[in-house]
Amino acid sequence: MVVIVATVLILLVRLVEEIGPEREPGDRFRVIRILDGDTMELLGGDRLRLLAVDAPEAGEPLYKEAIQLLESLALGKTVGIEYSGRRRDRYGRLLGFAYVDSLYINKELIEEGLGYIYLFRDTRLASVHVKDLLAAQRRAIEARRGLWALERIPESHYVARSGSFRLHRPGCRSVQNLVETEYRRFTTREEGLATGLSPCRNCKP
Repeated sequence: MVVIVATVLILLVRLVEEIGPEREPGDRFRVIRILDGDTMELLGGDRLRLLAVDAPEAGEPLYKEAIQLLESLALGKTVGIEYSGRRRDRYGRLLGFAYVDSLYINKELIEEGLGYIYLFRDTRLASVHVKDLLAAQRRAIEARRGLWALERIPESHYVARSGSFRLHRPGCRSVQNLVETEYRRFTTREEGLATGLSPCRNCKP
């Protein structure tokens, strides 16, 4: 009998070791550190990258404000995560839409103008999550909150490669040599971004 009990305990220990941080979902999703305006560290060592959101990088305007907002929303709290397609990026970070109770964290950052929508070709555009983010970004644009209040030198127009979610200045190297049928043209920056595009990280319109 003692041998059987010992064997069962050994198997349970091995099982727990294999499960790793997944064994306690509530603990695993507790936010212990804010790394930047769109990335959090979770208890257990995982990192969560907020899906479909791109907050300012270090050295850019409103970088600290985005971090402060995320801290107020999530630090020390347990977050629920909803996934869309692949669960991790190439860096091993979790990718998801985060909630504290009913508060949709991704949307709050967009709503306050402290991040842009950042979509990819495999994004499920018809999902409720994305629709909520698009509506929040349009409200932030109209209210000129956060990033939308920053003064920028306007271009004569802006372009986006067909099938892409990035908005470019007309002289950006990413859209050089395109013929008219290969891109969409927008009169203003806001017009393009309101459709769900995000600023190119090279030309930064």
